[in-house]
Amino acid sequence: MSESSKSVIVLGVEPRITVPVARSLQRLGISVSVASISPLDAKLHSRSIRDFVRLPHPDQAREGFVSALSAHIKARKADMLIPVTDGALSAVSSHYDELSSLVHVACPPPAITGRVLNKEATLAVADQCGIRIPHEYAISKTTGINSLPQLAFPVVAKPRQKSSTETFKVRYLRSKSELEQALESGSLEDAILQEYCEGEGVGVEMLIHEGRCIAAFQHRRLAEFPHTGGVAVKAVAEAIDPKLQAAALRLLLALEWEGVAMVEFRDDRRTGTAALMEVNGRYWGTLSLPIQAGVDFPAYHWQVVHGEVPSVPAGYAVGLIWRWTAGSLKRWHGVLRSGGTRLSKPATQPVMTSSNTRDALWIASDPWPAVLEFLKTGRTLVRSDARALLKRILPKRTVAALRGKPLPPPAVQRPEHLGE
Repeated sequence: MSESSKSVIVLGVEPRITVPVARSLQRLGISVSVASISPLDAKLHSRSIRDFVRLPHPDQAREGFVSALSAHIKARKADMLIPVTDGALSAVSSHYDELSSLVHVACPPPAITGRVLNKEATLAVADQCGIRIPHEYAISKTTGINSLPQLAFPVVAKPRQKSSTETFKVRYLRSKSELEQALESGSLEDAILQEYCEGEGVGVEMLIHEGRCIAAFQHRRLAEFPHTGGVAVKAVAEAIDPKLQAAALRLLLALEWEGVAMVEFRDDRRTGTAALMEVNGRYWGTLSLPIQAGVDFPAYHWQVVHGEVPSVPAGYAVGLIWRWTAGSLKRWHGVLRSGGTRLSKPATQPVMTSSNTRDALWIASDPWPAVLEFLKTGRTLVRSDARALLKRILPKRTVAALRGKPLPPPAVQRPEHLGE
């Protein structure tokens, strides 16, 4: 393949995922174009990204989305399409036949992808594989607290289906009254409840090609956002646990997966047990950690797709610490606002020097992705705090006016002689 024909489109904007993929492929001499599927996505600026385009939202303009993406594929002469967010993965799966006729789509066909996008389907396959899964309870708008079995709090709520329209990733409910309020408000519609599993978040990442594991890596979360439990903002590379590796591979093969995936466990080292949390059938938030540690998943992925044999090292830099700076800022902000309440506990790790720490995005030769994400995060948090402060100190009518909302009619004054 000539140099000029090496072109890839990365679909979806999540800086700590999109940029590492682009940087990895650029080192192979591959031109990378990033396509956004949301008008809310900030434009990415990176030396590794050739151009940035916005496509119609796939849920709001189905035909417009696939037409625009197909035209972009042809214009860039791309031969590989890599979805890097759940919304992008869902959109590609919905148009798999049309897109796969133009380009190699870096995910399996819809029947297989659907098993990973649907959390209940993933857990059902895991259960069949003999992997421990959290007890779960289906809920809906009509679910009442009394229709649920006796629950041990806290419990975890997650969207049933991964997509671009999900309103939350994970939510922790600490009491019966908190669960009742969430059910009554409808905020848990199309969600599932899971038991809360003690332990630390551990991710086992793999590249599967034609039923074989090409590369594998493991990380343990040291801090999360939100601080009560969520996505990693600090993690450490650790040696692969043979039991977790075997379980992850067994599950991915049972799912008939092809390509990259991250299998997330909750690992309780005190009891020696681990429970499956979910499977991300795409590149994951801590992707730059394995790359920096010596396992370059995007490069290997491109190589196997193009019939090349990647040179995967026998080991990697165990103990390397990864930090997502913008996420750490959001975590710090959340801890301050909540008064320090937490559920998740930090992993017990030996003290490590700063020389062992790498940033999720920052590199001196390509600083803008990290700088712009940090500034955007800071601006968002300041605005959020300003709105919250104004809401507390100003009358409701003034707040409504500032937001441009119609003011409620003034209260009718009753004659005093009517009494109560």
